[in-house]
Amino acid sequence: MPAKNDDDKFEFIPVDEDIAERRKDPEYMKLYEARLAELQREVRANKARRARRKAVVAWMRAVVAKVRGVWGNLTRGTGDEVL
Repeated sequence: MPAKNDDDKFEFIPVDEDIAERRKDPEYMKLYEARLAELQREVRANKARRARRKAVVAWMRAVVAKVRGVWGNLTRGTGDEVL
């Protein structure tokens, strides 16, 4: 028998309502604006890391394709087609 769901005991607050309440607080907004530049820097750094990762993956795929092509040309007709 499945366990009984205990979600009925708790009252959940939607995220949109929580954010709206926080933005009404001037102290929170002051802290948020003070950290905004740092947050934007992190977002840019994450995007740059993802772009570098995609470039490395594309480069490696090209290298593997080239090696497979060369290997295929070297072994064509010898019966050693392993890849």
